[in-house]
Amino acid sequence: MKIPVGISNRHVHLSREHLDILFGKGYELTKIKDLRQKGQFAAEETIDIEGPKGKISHVRILGPERNKTQVEISKTDGYVLGVNPPMRDSGDLAETPGITISGPRGQVMLQEGLIIAARHIHMNETDAAKIGVKDNEHVSVRVDGERSLILEKVLCRVHPSFVLEFHIDTDEGNAAGLKNSDVVEIIQVDSYHQLEVVEERQILLFNCGSSSIKYKLYRMPNKQLLASGVIEHIKKEEYGQHLLQIAQDMQLYRIDAIAHRIVHGGEEFAQSIIIDERVKAAIKKLTPFAPLHNPVNLLGIEWTEKLFPNLPQVAIFDTAFHQTMPPSSFIYPIPYEYYTNYKIRKYGFHGSSHRYVMERAEVMLEMPKEKLRLISCHIGNGVSLTAIRYGISYDTTMGFTPISGVSMGTRSGNIDPGIIPYLAEIEGMDVHGVVENILNKKSGLLGISGKSNDIRDILQGIREGDERCKLAIDVFTKRIQAYIGQYLARLHGVDGIIFTAGIGENSAEIRERICAGFEHAGVVIDQHANHRATGERFISTPFSPVKVMVIPTNEELIMARDAYQLVTQMISV
Repeated sequence: MKIPVGISNRHVHLSREHLDILFGKGYELTKIKDLRQKGQFAAEETIDIEGPKGKISHVRILGPERNKTQVEISKTDGYVLGVNPPMRDSGDLAETPGITISGPRGQVMLQEGLIIAARHIHMNETDAAKIGVKDNEHVSVRVDGERSLILEKVLCRVHPSFVLEFHIDTDEGNAAGLKNSDVVEIIQVDSYHQLEVVEERQILLFNCGSSSIKYKLYRMPNKQLLASGVIEHIKKEEYGQHLLQIAQDMQLYRIDAIAHRIVHGGEEFAQSIIIDERVKAAIKKLTPFAPLHNPVNLLGIEWTEKLFPNLPQVAIFDTAFHQTMPPSSFIYPIPYEYYTNYKIRKYGFHGSSHRYVMERAEVMLEMPKEKLRLISCHIGNGVSLTAIRYGISYDTTMGFTPISGVSMGTRSGNIDPGIIPYLAEIEGMDVHGVVENILNKKSGLLGISGKSNDIRDILQGIREGDERCKLAIDVFTKRIQAYIGQYLARLHGVDGIIFTAGIGENSAEIRERICAGFEHAGVVIDQHANHRATGERFISTPFSPVKVMVIPTNEELIMARDAYQLVTQMISV
């Protein structure tokens, strides 16, 4: 279960008696904002606290009033004040140290009530039932990120009014690399495997394309990139020598595992997997589904098995994320036996990218992905949109092959299938030649504009008055809009729209064109955030019911993480 984080800064809860002393008889706190837990709020008023060695000013008061005054600080605050409070659950104040509290109208010599709040999770009874815990029981929490770790003995506080939230103090938050916008995960594992999960591994990633090799070396789980490179314009017979050179360069590093991007996993693979002979045979069997990519992907595996003997190898499939789609999303309206006999169906691609940005969106939105409806727009030279429903792929635009769906850089996207044999006849080609040479390489932005498949060249063409460039952009954006509209209906509304990949991340004009017209559906763009801000961000206004985000993708990080988890599990078993 994923849980949003709430960093608990130093604060004080006051009794009515002490509120009267500090601020005057009958004084009422001024609320500046509601907190996540029902009925709780941050007050405008602050007080000062003083110990034997020092003083901390402007400590925030949280409402409402309590039966007993309680001051919550961090260990670092304790050093400043010269006190050593125990780590306790809220309200457990017996035999705790006191402290001096000063307000504008008086001072209180608190005899007891100073604690460091134990890390804890607020949850209601439904949330508690999902993971099988009761009030005052403990779980472990996993923190992903640069300082990946597992926090043990996290107290569960169960109440009907509680909203799911993980509370830790500022010291622990800093140590874990957490902030209020982050998400952690409840886990249930024994101590031995907890130690294994955070053991360091170095994962070498390969993306062997039809004419290129990309590679990256990550140290996991802290996601540190140690080395990377790209080799382009490679002939098939040259792959071995280039992979040999990469292997020689990697002798400077310790390698614990190899991960490979595999374009097509068919229905056989719904998740990443350790490669064995059965997996290789399945990848080869799927060659007709991805004839330009799967053979080269397999070639990369076979070469690295020779160059890095005895190392575990992991396959990460572009199609895996989409294997959760229901039949209404993946079945084509052709005779059903073509699916049952030959597995002709929609598979979808860019899975690692859609999965990565979904996980970043749940952090940005401070909401577990299991409660979110998202539309992820991966817009680069290849384009695919995915409707994500409660953490899983529900529908996507690419289909049996990556040619289908929306118009792309050089790919046509969906067209009338009757065009294909007609083009074959007038061009003197076979059907395969039409699909591969015309629909895959000469269509899309390039085909309509006659100028380029680079969005920057086409936008410049529009500024110069080129009508075909304008038409190319109109077709490109309108087809994306059509799918967003379809997914709005299929998801019954959305919580967020994500733009990612080269065009999605970098072209404010394309994002604006795509979002225009969806104001009625709750999409309100912030022009400054869209055009002038950079990096991972919201580009919708704070008042937009649908949040629109730009999230730079990182497919390689998904590959490294999957490989790390699989290899760690394999070694620890």
